[in-house]
Amino acid sequence: MTATNETTPGGTRRRIRPKRATLVGLALIAPLALVIVLFLILPLVRFVSLSVDNRETAQWLSHTAAALSDWHGEGLPADDAYAAIARDIRENSDSTSKLAARLNFFEGGMISLMRHTAAQLDTIPPTRAGFVAFHKDWGDPETWRAIYLVSQPLLSEHYLNALDLRADNPTEPLSIEKQPERQQIFQRLWLRTIMVALVVITLCTLIGYPLAFYLSQAQGFAFILGMGTVLLPFWTPLLARITSWQVLLESTGIIPTALAASGLIEGRVPQLFDNLFATIVVMTYVLLPFAVLPTYAVMNRVSPSLYRAALTLGASPVRAFFQVYLPQTLPGVVAGCVLIFVFSWGFYLTPELVGGPGGSLIGNQIAYHFSSSLNWGLAAALSGLLLFTIAAAALVLRVLAPRQG
Repeated sequence: MTATNETTPGGTRRRIRPKRATLVGLALIAPLALVIVLFLILPLVRFVSLSVDNRETAQWLSHTAAALSDWHGEGLPADDAYAAIARDIRENSDSTSKLAARLNFFEGGMISLMRHTAAQLDTIPPTRAGFVAFHKDWGDPETWRAIYLVSQPLLSEHYLNALDLRADNPTEPLSIEKQPERQQIFQRLWLRTIMVALVVITLCTLIGYPLAFYLSQAQGFAFILGMGTVLLPFWTPLLARITSWQVLLESTGIIPTALAASGLIEGRVPQLFDNLFATIVVMTYVLLPFAVLPTYAVMNRVSPSLYRAALTLGASPVRAFFQVYLPQTLPGVVAGCVLIFVFSWGFYLTPELVGGPGGSLIGNQIAYHFSSSLNWGLAAALSGLLLFTIAAAALVLRVLAPRQG
């Protein structure tokens, strides 16, 4: 490697060696790298560990885990498993509530079962017959399925739950079946999130492409007005932008009232708020600038002489647009689609405020399990799947995207 020259204020030239320039560059990016590690890499690692780490709960069931080592997931375990669960409950009486809550994530009714059992443990014979006589749920294999899962230090069940699946036989990792119909909620949410993302991408592209073309051709005050309109949402707090649509779409809002007064709609005005329609409309409004700006940046570099040359050579305006102009602007369109896809998958505030139950997305379930149900393992698994899907889709889009010459 050769050294570079630099002119000093006095007019003399001095040599800067590449090694020194490299060290200076590394020193400049070190704060950014530190921020990325602290606020992106470490949280991601923590998410992954939360989704599978079950060591604390497994310690509370150490004796039970040993007693269930020979259980094959069929029928009820032997008497020593019942004696072991009684010993674990007695030795970890301070953690019974936490253990019951963790078990309840995998089998409903475990909270009341564990609390009643802990309260009456001294009166229950530590045998299968004694436990089953105390409460019939101790004779249900599903109860022991949940206990076996929670007794393992590493748990993959959260990822299965995030896809409405579960282990048919907890002792066999590849034994997978669908959750009961009444418990299947996540597949519908995943499909709804994908559908909303695709619809929002389509709407933003159809609206944003003409706007970007107008900005690339406009000059003077017209350009300032158009660009200011596109950038105005960035200068307004997101919460204010979303709540303004609440005023527009709710049953007594401006748009339903105007539709009723105009006579365009006979009978009852359709519900425009607290549903999927409101989620799509507001998300399109919020994400529209991300479709306009990348496309405009590419259009601004496209030479208009190529389009005019195609017209001169006999092509119709439509053919010249689709064969000459559009291919050159596709990189900007794809870049906008990638941005919108990434943002739309993680939307939480917009569906929460204007979507209602019918317009909620997967991000709302993640927030619910982090803040309300406190099932951090499931929330972390959902977050991990969400990040993986976003990264994979964005990578595929970028690989397949056309390159600007």
